[in-house]
Amino acid sequence: MTRSGEDQSGSTITPLPVQALLDPVQAAAHLGLAPGLFRALRFFRCGPSRLMLRGKAFYRRVELDKLRQDWCMAVQVSPENRLAVRPAPDLRHRADSEEEPLDPLMRLLALRAIRHRIVVSIFWTMGIIGGAICLILY
Repeated sequence: MTRSGEDQSGSTITPLPVQALLDPVQAAAHLGLAPGLFRALRFFRCGPSRLMLRGKAFYRRVELDKLRQDWCMAVQVSPENRLAVRPAPDLRHRADSEEEPLDPLMRLLALRAIRHRIVVSIFWTMGIIGGAICLILY
């Protein structure tokens, strides 16, 4: 779209693209998770990969969407079979609440990923310690 008026120097207004990098709070809201649960995903290294810029963590929107798709495919849920996420009844009437609603399916899938990481870590630790004990006693 060009500027109208006397000066037709060829100036154009270009709309900015959708924000590609999200901070951790925005990334958690994009996935429909609480920020604390998103921090737990990062702690157990089972969440999306992060990009560090000037010491701050950012997440790519494309990777967050891919993570959501992978988790949904793991439990064989397609987007067209999901119900729309609706805000809680008590939050509907409050005008000062600007938080996005939490997604219960994504919360369950995030907890599943954390639980899986913990179980795998425990079994690997047990295997390494058992192997070390066998080598010491043999």
